[in-house]
Amino acid sequence: MRPSLVAAVTVGALLAGACQQSAQPTLDAAPTEPTSTTTTVALDTDTATPSSTTTVEPEPAAHPTAPNGRRYPAVPTDPFAVAERVVEVERLLRSTDRTDGAYPDLAHEQQMLYRHIGRNPEWILPLWDTVPDDLFPVVERHVSARQAIAGIPSGDPPVNVPAWEIIEPLPADELLSLYEQAAAETGIDWAYLAAINLIETGFGRIDGISTAGAQGPMQFLPTTWEEVSDGDIRDPYDAIPAAARYLVRRGGPENMERALWGYNNSDYYVLSVSAYADLFRSDLANFYAAHQWEIHYAAAAGDLWLPVGYRLEAATPATEYLVTAPWSAPPPPSP
Repeated sequence: MRPSLVAAVTVGALLAGACQQSAQPTLDAAPTEPTSTTTTVALDTDTATPSSTTTVEPEPAAHPTAPNGRRYPAVPTDPFAVAERVVEVERLLRSTDRTDGAYPDLAHEQQMLYRHIGRNPEWILPLWDTVPDDLFPVVERHVSARQAIAGIPSGDPPVNVPAWEIIEPLPADELLSLYEQAAAETGIDWAYLAAINLIETGFGRIDGISTAGAQGPMQFLPTTWEEVSDGDIRDPYDAIPAAARYLVRRGGPENMERALWGYNNSDYYVLSVSAYADLFRSDLANFYAAHQWEIHYAAAAGDLWLPVGYRLEAATPATEYLVTAPWSAPPPPSP
């Protein structure tokens, strides 16, 4: 169909995006000068205990908080610690009510854990040694999707952050209803539509135009859009059914591999969409968690978090942007 935002974003995108998986230089929080606290223990003449000094290292400064009150999740550097945290977070996501304020942060941490695993394939074996049988299919599909995204060509990491606006997506249940309605009309499984919506724009969080000129939550070129819809390219109520109709024109639902390849001419894209579709289809809990994923942009300056509220009229050097948005830079790795 066209080159998409997938080369630059998450899952996200994302999604709510997909993002280049090659290792990027990371930006740590600005170093702070170490200070020492010296404690003197006086000589106790009865016990003849000599005086001594003890150096207490300061606590590391907290990573900056974004204007929305949230922070970029830190990920451990030890692969076994990562594996253990993957299991913990998957359990917590299934036991935490989606209305709980902790739920979005857990989902964001889940997203970042899998992104880091995707960049560090040597972490996968420790993961399989740790994940219990009941979670294995879930984790395997996440890892398969990230490995596929890693294969999508994306070129050199950009030095600029993009001229996008990051907006709140439609609620998960509302999007699910749109996917299911389009599925009923066309026969295209709702999970494929959800996976495309995630990879292309993080479920509609990215309001911007790709380098190829694609637009809207399902990333259509205007010329292609005219073939499948006369509605609003930026409106998910028009774009989601249009995507389903386009997939039918490309061979779906009978041959979804061919249809997905027609949507984006990449075997890796087909694999990543298929993995996320399998994930969502297997358990709606996986869809609801992914709906909370954030937009991350793989720039030369690091894997930058672009939260809701991000808005630039023109592409801007990432180093310049980070001066006023330090919360977008990756935090130092957790122990």
